[in-house]
Amino acid sequence: MNSPELNKVLVENIADLEVTATRLHMLGDALDGVIDENTQKWIDENNWSGEIDEGNWWIAPKGEGWYNPEDEESEGAFFEWTDFEDQSEDNYYVTQLCQLGKDKVGIRFVQDQIGRGQWKKIVSELAELVSGTGFLLEEKKLSFFLPVKIDQKVLASGLGDDDIEAGMKQYRETLDQLLKAKTAFDKVIARIKQVG
Repeated sequence: MNSPELNKVLVENIADLEVTATRLHMLGDALDGVIDENTQKWIDENNWSGEIDEGNWWIAPKGEGWYNPEDEESEGAFFEWTDFEDQSEDNYYVTQLCQLGKDKVGIRFVQDQIGRGQWKKIVSELAELVSGTGFLLEEKKLSFFLPVKIDQKVLASGLGDDDIEAGMKQYRETLDQLLKAKTAFDKVIARIKQVG
């Protein structure tokens, strides 16, 4: 949709917009760093397995059916940090984290014990097992996804107080949801093993 008035204002303020865009990207990098640090702390505190690599990570609890490379398990389920339905259309990471744009980020359950065809046959049954955990079913991916939503005002307050950790406390709360969801996903893994 063309808007001559808006186009005029944008061009008149292009220098300020460029500075704002650069700053938003820097903020996104800082938030990504906090997510990585908090995830590593959480892994250590809860004795889970995991690997973090600059904005990408996977984690898994110890136990049968979960991916634990230190136990020489080459297969198994895990949780990974990703975009909902693998879409990344927002221009800024902070927009995704606060769910103020088109996209959202969060945690996806991943398994490699059965193929997509077998998974499709039981996914509605599995969805019942994970109901109440906060995980959503991704329609295209047919995966379970736990969205992260950081409250814009909480984040702004934390940043204003130079306390980015306080601004990102909802991320830590989302990780804690995995502890509660583990029991449901243990049942999912048991069902997958029956099919596989």
